[in-house]
Amino acid sequence: MKCIKQTLLIAGIASVMSNSAVFSQEHEHTGHSHPGQTHEAESWWHQPGLTEGWRAGRERLEARGIVPYATYIGEFFANSGGGSGDGSAWAALLDFGVEVDLDKFIGWEGGVFYVNAFYFDGNDVSGDFVGDFNAVSNLYTTTSFNVYNIFLQQSLGDGSTWFKVGQIALDDDFMVSETSLLFINASFGPLPTQSGNIGAPIYSLAAPGVVVYTEPTEDWYLQAAVYAGDAGPAESDNQGFDWRTGGSAGWTWFAETGFHYAENDESVLKLGAYYHTGELENFSNGSTEDGLFSVYAVLDHRLVDASESACGASLFVRGGYVPEDELAAVQGYVDVGFALDGIFREEDALGFAVSHTEFGDDFVAAEGGTSSETVLELTYQTVLTQWCVIQPDIQYIVDPQSNGNDSFVFGIRTELTF
Repeated sequence: MKCIKQTLLIAGIASVMSNSAVFSQEHEHTGHSHPGQTHEAESWWHQPGLTEGWRAGRERLEARGIVPYATYIGEFFANSGGGSGDGSAWAALLDFGVEVDLDKFIGWEGGVFYVNAFYFDGNDVSGDFVGDFNAVSNLYTTTSFNVYNIFLQQSLGDGSTWFKVGQIALDDDFMVSETSLLFINASFGPLPTQSGNIGAPIYSLAAPGVVVYTEPTEDWYLQAAVYAGDAGPAESDNQGFDWRTGGSAGWTWFAETGFHYAENDESVLKLGAYYHTGELENFSNGSTEDGLFSVYAVLDHRLVDASESACGASLFVRGGYVPEDELAAVQGYVDVGFALDGIFREEDALGFAVSHTEFGDDFVAAEGGTSSETVLELTYQTVLTQWCVIQPDIQYIVDPQSNGNDSFVFGIRTELTF
């Protein structure tokens, strides 16, 4: 079974955010020593984590099924023109937790327990200087310290069927494009037709939920889930447990199916939908109504495999739509992008993507701002070592929702694995 920690770092932070997951992570990093470099320095440079000094202790824990981890992500972004004014901001996130293989730990076959937490500090370049609806950085949150995931995952039979229950985030499992996770703008994470309309749990707040996944055939999967309808306010005094369920908060139901249509197993078409049962504002008259329905599609296509060419190439296309315009801040969304891996160095990745968010007419009439927002992002992720990833990034935001002044943003992100 794939390591849950790695999956969450990719789908969650990234979900983050995560966001800053290495695009071509399956390749083993290979480096080159320099003249005069000592054996100790070379070993430190090529070790998988900054804290490998207690490797013996880690190995003893892992033998018992206990795998702790910690990742630090820091970034700096500056708005150099347009928006609401020039300025810069920095932000940092510490993500730490532990995964326990219950089979090794207590003989519970197929069981995994996972818990992690976030500590965030920093400023918001979007809110302070850009005025966009989709944040420049998928790292930014208005929480401070909060517990994120706490769940039990249980595999059944040969592992093709599993479920997890606990405090979880929906963007770890639904609407995920592996290729779009390379990009930093928040629009390339959870679809804005979900994140912009309802309060269901996504980074940086999880909430109670249950997910069931099964693969009826090797190339086809089905999954369904129900989550708390409101993950709570993203505030510094919310430690991750201020979620609400039922009543006006409602519940959020998700369903998704995916088809792997190519031999490489990386090309997949996903079709999904959600229904939120809670109360939402009717922007046409200011009243409240129950229920919001949305559909979405995700295409990940592996164009060229790195083993067949000098570099690999992947394409993604995603889209979402909400039929009920009067209840939707975001009625429609589409993005498209591509990524090249191994173009200069084996584990590096270069990507370009465009997203377009269409706001509901009644929302615009009630709240003001632009009718749509478009994001163009160019990014390059370079793997210096197995424990250090650096990602320079450029974004151009067309018609930021609050002011309509096109904005040019540049920045850099660094991820350290301990």
